[in-house]
Amino acid sequence: MSFIYEDNPQLIVELKKLMLEKNISQKDLAASLDMIPQAFSKLLSKKNFSFEDAKKILNALGYDLSIEFIKK
Repeated sequence: MSFIYEDNPQLIVELKKLMLEKNISQKDLAASLDMIPQAFSKLLSKKNFSFEDAKKILNALGYDLSIEFIKK
């Protein structure tokens, strides 16, 4: 799966799409990250969501984070 990054809310939407495709709930994903569901929900809604946060979530989903620079 690839997309052109626009902003963090879009990145979180893409992560949630992967969760739906993998049929994994936020509760189950939180457990695999050793977090309580409330902490995971807070992670997804934080203003300064980072690529490191995305990497942790993607790893738990069985994906790697790949960054590619594309000339406009």
